[in-house]
Amino acid sequence: MNLQFSTTCAAATLIVALGVPGLAAGDSTPLIKTELQGVDGMEVNIVDYDVGPDWVTDRHIHPGHVFVHVTEGSLEVAVEGREPQTVAAGEVLYEEPNQPMVGRSVSAEGVKFTVFQIGPTGEPLMVAQPE
Repeated sequence: MNLQFSTTCAAATLIVALGVPGLAAGDSTPLIKTELQGVDGMEVNIVDYDVGPDWVTDRHIHPGHVFVHVTEGSLEVAVEGREPQTVAAGEVLYEEPNQPMVGRSVSAEGVKFTVFQIGPTGEPLMVAQPE
């Protein structure tokens, strides 16, 4: 698998995963959702996001492997039990499945990013995890 394809898929997954109810205003554009040929029971979701400076998710998990590629601004990802991590334009973040987390914009101008998730077919990208 080439690096460009891998990066693009990862970013799309994160975007789709974050594009659920419980988020502050922002736009999301689904790019692709498809089953993986030769990998039974797995699918890929890729979504672009363009969110404002006040954007924040509810506490949630992703049932699949998520990659987030930030193209403009900065995004903070706080995975439970770890120090929050800031992802700036041009950087990619990997999130393991089923880890409670919260994502938020940390840029005055908002953030543009792509989420890529590889996970079980039919599972949502994001599942709420109230405390």
